[in-house]
Amino acid sequence: MGKLSIEDKINILHQVNIFSETSPDLLGKIATSLEEVPVLKGKKIIEKGTVGDAVYILFKGKVRIHDGNHVLARLEAGEVFGEYALIDKHNRSASVTAEENCLLLKLNRTDFYRVAEGNIEILRGILKVLIKRIRDMNALEEKLSKSYLKIQKQKDQIEKQHSNIIHQKEQLELQNYDLIKLNEEKNHFISVLIHGLKNPLTSSLCLTEMMETGREDLNQSHQEYIQIVRKSLRRINNLVNEILDVNAIDSKVFELKYENLKPRDIITELIENYQYTIGQKNITLTMSLQDIKTKLNRVYFTQIVDNLLSNAVKFTPQDKSIDVRFYASDGKIIFSISDEGPGILKERLKTIFDEYKRQRTMEEQEAPSTGLGLAIVYKYVSAMNGTVSCESDPENGTSFIVEFNQE
Repeated sequence: MGKLSIEDKINILHQVNIFSETSPDLLGKIATSLEEVPVLKGKKIIEKGTVGDAVYILFKGKVRIHDGNHVLARLEAGEVFGEYALIDKHNRSASVTAEENCLLLKLNRTDFYRVAEGNIEILRGILKVLIKRIRDMNALEEKLSKSYLKIQKQKDQIEKQHSNIIHQKEQLELQNYDLIKLNEEKNHFISVLIHGLKNPLTSSLCLTEMMETGREDLNQSHQEYIQIVRKSLRRINNLVNEILDVNAIDSKVFELKYENLKPRDIITELIENYQYTIGQKNITLTMSLQDIKTKLNRVYFTQIVDNLLSNAVKFTPQDKSIDVRFYASDGKIIFSISDEGPGILKERLKTIFDEYKRQRTMEEQEAPSTGLGLAIVYKYVSAMNGTVSCESDPENGTSFIVEFNQE
């Protein structure tokens, strides 16, 4: 790039606020003292912390004023930086780096003092720039003060909200503690009540069985009454046992004990218990039971199979069939039981394992319904980290599928 003419330098000086009120003659003297400094893109012009001894006028290009990676300002042609160096020798407060190839006009402090001596207008121009800077800083300080007050207010609101959240948390913890205590009292009450019923129930069942052994001494009506009483007592006893089972699971104070089992043997033994009823109803029973060993809780698995077998036998009509399967597939062991009973309504399948609701068949929709059999199945399966599902079709009966991870 060729050297700039005095006229070019005077024209750029006219654009600089420091010299905006300076006479042409004086600008000419200043122009002769300006040193042309070409700077390549990316080169640092001023290093923060170094002593300043010159002011720079940007004739061409762009620069950024920055503190580390934080950009404070960007300047273009006609703007000036480093003007504080004309007054004192303090260290530079920021760095300046070229963002494009630049041409700078550099004015040293000594040359400036030589030209400015006895020329009040130059000093006035500098004072105007400094006063504007001070005013800008005052305005910035006022904005920062308002921002601080706003932030402080937001901080106070956040602290108040935090305090409210802590208070709510404490209240919830107290309520949760009260609920836990109430639940413990409820479980204790149920346990006392049910255990209180067990002894008289057992005694009553024993008496009815003793009376049945001597039924030849009773007339037909009395024999029927005893059978009704015995059946009613057994239903009550079964319900008591189921409530005890569910209460034990809900209390979560037990630890499951797993052991190596042959589920096929347990299923076969349970089926034997229902052979009489199966024969009376002329039910066709088909079985496919693989000889697999796995780790399960014996009591829970027995109760699961017993409840599902009991339902299948109970709801399967005369001369129909039940299919029982036990097998391994894809790392799981699966127990399934299907019957040709009347099925379960589609809308009831979603709540089939709900507690205290026995699912009514298509033929039982008008009858009262209570019981815990399927609720216990669900709880026992879940307690052993398994899954249980139900498929039902009014035309083809009902199927229950229980799955556990094979171990």
